[in-house]
Amino acid sequence: MAYNYLHTDSDIEARDFSDEVTALTSRVFRPSRAFTSLVLSLNARMAADGCALLEVQVRADNAWSPFFKLALLSPHIYTSFAPQTNAFGEVKIDELVLSRPAQAYRYRVKLYGEAELLLVSASAADSPATREPSLARALPSGERKITVFPCSQMVQNSPDKHRICSPTGVYMALKSLGFSATLEKVLTRVYDQKNDIYGNWLFNVAGASSFGAQAFFRRFTALAELDEFVTPHSLVVASIAFEKGELSGAPQERTGGHLVVVRGWENGRVLVADPAAQTEPKVLCSYDANEFADVWFNHGGASYIVRIK
Repeated sequence: MAYNYLHTDSDIEARDFSDEVTALTSRVFRPSRAFTSLVLSLNARMAADGCALLEVQVRADNAWSPFFKLALLSPHIYTSFAPQTNAFGEVKIDELVLSRPAQAYRYRVKLYGEAELLLVSASAADSPATREPSLARALPSGERKITVFPCSQMVQNSPDKHRICSPTGVYMALKSLGFSATLEKVLTRVYDQKNDIYGNWLFNVAGASSFGAQAFFRRFTALAELDEFVTPHSLVVASIAFEKGELSGAPQERTGGHLVVVRGWENGRVLVADPAAQTEPKVLCSYDANEFADVWFNHGGASYIVRIK
């Protein structure tokens, strides 16, 4: 099961100011079931001298963990941290993976310079649960087609073109929703300097929000949930993984992780913009809904929501 939350300023319980740093600590949140995975993301408005540090702690077996550092963000620096492991769990790039179930969490955001916290999202999940395939695979009623600006990562003049599906998906979502963005700028704003990757979930969300969008990480468990998030004002960038033969018509034979923009559905198929297409005319395509559900939800249902505020 997955539990997704959006936190605003009203969820801040304590505000402390010391040494030119503002620390905002949330109240305690208790999902309805214990969880073993936690992903947070944030949107912040920062001037050139601004910086935001996102941290989280969990409560398990009546004890609180230390605060785990998740991301340090500024207009010029996006970085994660060296591995953090203790008796409670481990931060694996952008996800806190727990060694035992936790019952509660709270987050802390430290703001430096001219910076303002806008939004924090949290997605807690327990161990993979048995799902009823027919329910998970059922599309929303009717059909929906959202116009999406196509962009292929494969035609880019870059040595990194094979590993930029995530920022290319974010760029397509931003461009399609009317935000002024270029792929080059998106690449710069989502690059994880510590891990040398473009696919850090926290950084892609923060990068999308820096262009004026509201963006957050979310786990999906059923295709029917797309009805709320695939609209003329909102798009879903979904993380999928598959082996040979599991996603018919995909431009890649297999992938351990790939991002596509979901732009609608019709006739039992999910409409997407797949940045791995070899040419831009082939970016806009569709996949069988049953197959797409399997390669998405078996990969955790992870996604970015990019939308107009």
